[in-house]
Amino acid sequence: MKRVGIAFALSAALLAFSSPRALAPEPQWAAFSYRGGEERYGRVSVDPLIQVVTQEATTQGSVLLDEHTTVVLEEGSLTVVQQGHEVWSSDPSWDVRRLLAADVNDDEVPEVAFVLWKPFRLEPAIIYDTFGFPSLWEEGSLRNHLFIYGWRDGTWQHLWCSSPVADPIVDLAVGDVDGDGSHELVVLEGSYDAPDAPARQVSTWQWNGWGFTLQWRSPAGTWDHLVLQDVTEDGVLDILVKEPS
Repeated sequence: MKRVGIAFALSAALLAFSSPRALAPEPQWAAFSYRGGEERYGRVSVDPLIQVVTQEATTQGSVLLDEHTTVVLEEGSLTVVQQGHEVWSSDPSWDVRRLLAADVNDDEVPEVAFVLWKPFRLEPAIIYDTFGFPSLWEEGSLRNHLFIYGWRDGTWQHLWCSSPVADPIVDLAVGDVDGDGSHELVVLEGSYDAPDAPARQVSTWQWNGWGFTLQWRSPAGTWDHLVLQDVTEDGVLDILVKEPS
């Protein structure tokens, strides 16, 4: 009887060990495809087994701007290296979160775009009372920005630097997502209330010569990765966003 009990317990243990366990669902990709008209972009289905080519922006590592220039993002700091020599480094007060090499302003010359957090500065202080800025805008509070840098006239320089953006950028990509032959800036937008949380919306922007004009903003969602890829196979890049795992 004792042997039977031991054998039964052992069999039960082996059965429990070998039984399939419920697995956490794989994160899913959602896609927005250009449709034109007032709606502009509509959500389309995505094959669960889709092979995503690459993530557009990097959070750590290096990007090659041209055959001589490498831009390195490491622990929130940027360094530009040309032919083995460091030619520029970012301000120590900046916390750079995303880095992308692309023709951001559609001038057929590659630049680097990067998303950063830095302390807010605005003088004189009386402006706070005049415009009634909330506490998040007070001196020293961290705000989110998009900066564009590149080579011009043989000098590494800033080409465009945003004021603090209304909704912090979680991720970004650049490509022609509406088939008009020009590049759009596509961003995932988060919240200052939860700066490390996933993004809430995706939006597209068009360079207008001095800045970016909003073209479209999606309904609310929860996403943490952004990729541009032609999943509808119509010759136009689609916007892929990934639900957090």
